[in-house]
Order: sequence, then structure tokens, then C-alpha cells
Amino acid sequence: MRKVERIDPLQVDALQLRDCLISALAGEKAIALAPISEEFVPDNHALLIETGGSTGAPKIVALSAAAMRASSRLSNQVLGANQGDRWSLSLPLNHIAGINQLLRAIDLGSDPVPTGGEYISVVPTQLYRALRNRDALFDQLISAKRVLIGGAAVPEQLLSAGRSVGIPLIVSYGMTEMCGGCIYDGVPLPGVEVRIGSDEKISLKGPMRAEGYFNYVHGTNQVFIDSWFITNDFGKIGSDGRLEVHGRADDIIISGGEKISPAAITELLRSHFPQTELLLLGIPDHEWGQSLRLIATKSDETSALTLKVAREIVATTFGKVAAPRSLLLLSELPTKENGKVDLQHLIDAIPTETL
Repeated sequence: MRKVERIDPLQVDALQLRDCLISALAGEKAIALAPISEEFVPDNHALLIETGGSTGAPKIVALSAAAMRASSRLSNQVLGANQGDRWSLSLPLNHIAGINQLLRAIDLGSDPVPTGGEYISVVPTQLYRALRNRDALFDQLISAKRVLIGGAAVPEQLLSAGRSVGIPLIVSYGMTEMCGGCIYDGVPLPGVEVRIGSDEKISLKGPMRAEGYFNYVHGTNQVFIDSWFITNDFGKIGSDGRLEVHGRADDIIISGGEKISPAAITELLRSHFPQTELLLLGIPDHEWGQSLRLIATKSDETSALTLKVAREIVATTFGKVAAPRSLLLLSELPTKENGKVDLQHLIDAIPTETL
């Protein structure tokens, strides 16, 4: 057993946390960035960190020093980062994407910097806003050697818009249980394996896999099987050998007894309104059990986006049962501390239009 130190990642200085990570990687005190009462943890637990989902109670993931070293080393290797290159601190440090900025900097022997690093990570909402505002973040993205984007599904229109202005984007897919992104542009990092189950769920294996969930044996046994981690995402291996992620198993909603995929409907509407940040999600409905809500950020296009128009577009392809029953227009999407969209806030909000 090893001593563990509880650290509030939102209150500590980034370089101080970096130094604590260096000590944990060297076998000294483990770090808990999550609320725990224990003073000691197993020897192979170097970091305890919460999962970063948009809704639901987070779980605490236990990562070993070996997993963190492998993740940062392989990420830097594939991105072409050299010793002395710097990572910008573009994400908060309470989730794995933010911690990876520090781990990759440690691997490169450099200090993470607030701005101006050769490498940077963002979530889709940050890219939407940077492209819209042409702000300081936009300047960073344009000048970076590589920009990782992940943490949520990345629309093809958003990728195209970013790449068309010269942002060197690479789509990262992964999760806390795999120490963050371990698939870049559909290609596994060296040593990472992908398996698609008969239920089309994605399973991952690699040297950065977590030890399991802290103090949650049942949850660990459900998804950490043999050397694999079974994700909650559907996908397939495309004809070009790259992983295609089709969405989460829990994204499917049942409305009036019919199964509906919000992700598929979102992509359809994005093809009609390519400059608008939008998504669909299921909300409780006393009549239908669940119904779809369309959320869109205001843009030059949204003057033409009404609930009636959206329903007509969706009904033509997927039928009336799949059409959204409410519309929520916002100046921008609300986000959580880790930069992901706050879905619960969107579920609770009063819609702009409803049937």
C-alpha cells in the first residue's frame, strides 16, 4: 500500500500539480483528484481521477504510473512532439484530458504553458467558439503544430471548417479508463488493440488501460475483462481499417415504444444547417416516455430554423416519430468544468418552442 494525497485540481497551481504527478510516477505518494477518505491505496494506484461524463454520477478511475507513462509517450510519439516542445494548458485539470497536458509535458521535459505551446487539446465546443469569434484561442490553434480534438463526438462539418482555415486537427478518441485518447484519427496508438463485439460495442486493450474503478468492484468486473476495457460506444472498423465511432449505447432513446438515435438525426440536421452548433437529446415526456429536444446556438442560419422546419426535415428521412418535439435556442451551449456540454442543464431548461 502507498500513501495517497487528496488534491483539489481546481485550486492547485498547474506546475504544483505537475510536480506531484512527477512524484507519483516515481513511486512516491499517489494523487487523488477525487473525494476519497482513504489514506492509503494499492501500490499500483498512482492517480485516482473521476470520469468526465456529461450526465450521471462519475466513477473514480485508478491509473498506474506505467499506464500514464505509456499514454503520454505514445501520444507524443505519434504527434511528432520532440523533447522541449510545449503543451498549452487549454483544458481544466480535474479530468483526464487536462491531466494529459501535464503528463505529455513531463514526457517532453518541458513546462506546460498557458498559451503558445506547439501542441494543444480542445473539445468541440471550444473549436466552435474559436471559429466563430476568431479570438486568442483561434490564433493558438492556427499556430500549433498539432491540435487534438475530442471529449465528445466531432461533427464532420466542424472538422472541415477547422481544417479549411489551416488548423492541424487530429480527432482523439478514448476515455478516462484508457488514460484519455488512445485512437487518433481512427488509428490506434502503438500497442493499442480494438475489438468490435457481436453487439457492435467497442472494446480497447493497451498499455494505458486503467487498473479499474476505485472501491467499485462490481463496476470494474463488468467492463474490465481479461486485458480489455469494454466501452459503452458502438462502432465498426471501416474499409480503410480505421475505427468509426457511431455513438453511445445510452444515447438511444425510446419514444412511444420506438427506438430513436439522436446522433443520426443530429447529423441529418447538421447537413441542412452546417454553420450552426446543434445537438439532440432525449428528455422525459409524460406522454411519450422520452422525446427529442433540438438544441441550437444562434447563428445567421437559425432565423430559418424553427421547430416546424426541423420536424419536416427529420420526418422526411426518419418518420414523424423521430422528429423533435421541442426546440431550445441559445447564444452558446452551457458547459461543465471539463469543457463538455452540460446535458442536464439542457434537459432542465425551458424550450424556446414546443408542441
